[in-house]
This record gives sequence, C-alpha cells and structure tokens, in this order.
Amino acid sequence: MHIFHRILIGLGLTIGSMNMAQALDYLSMLGDVPLAEGLVELPEAGIVFDKPQGRIVQMTATHSRQITQEKLIAFYSHSLPNLGWQAHDAEQAPAKGILTFARQGEILRLTFSADLVIFDLTPISNP
Repeated sequence: MHIFHRILIGLGLTIGSMNMAQALDYLSMLGDVPLAEGLVELPEAGIVFDKPQGRIVQMTATHSRQITQEKLIAFYSHSLPNLGWQAHDAEQAPAKGILTFARQGEILRLTFSADLVIFDLTPISNP
C-alpha cells in the first residue's frame, strides 16, 4: 500500500462523495493510479511499451452496472489532482465520458463506458 494512501486513511480524509479509503488498490502497471471501489482490473487486457520518449500503458477495469459512470468520474476528478495530476478539458470531458490529466511529461486519459474504464498513459508529444 502506498504511503500517500495510508496517510489519507489515517487522517480520515474524503474526496468528493467517495472516501479515498474506498480506493482499495492501485492499478498493477500504474502503481500511483488508484482503482476505485467497485472496479476490477483486467490484467490480461493490459499492455506496456517502454520507448525512449516515455512509457505507453493501457489498462482496463470492469465494474457492475451498480457503479455509475458519474460516480467513477467524480472519484477520479477529485482523487487524481491530489496525486499530482492536472486536469485537462475538465469542463467538456466528463459529458463525453473521458477525463484527461497531465503530470511530469505524461498524459493519462480515462475513458468510461457502460461497464469498463480504460486507462491510457502516453508521453506528452513535443512537436
């Protein structure tokens, strides 16, 4: 368990309507991206490439229909900025079911569908 996660739990801090303690785990190939309560990682659907320009990672998690897309979007919209990710296109993206964040030369895009969340991490391309 990550130290940041332990500190939040110890302090009883909450983020939005979901408690940070409800992030029971982190993605296996993205160790600093929490897995919201109700999500189950599909490790066989993950891919990782290390390139000189940076890493490319795609992870997929599934959830039951009782976990709403809105609740997941709210969880990641509030928790990822607390982990250093800066939101991009924050006003329009949730309506499209996509959240995009940037941190330390990387872009993290979360795509939400009826029963899946796809996490895509790519390097920021510099033209």
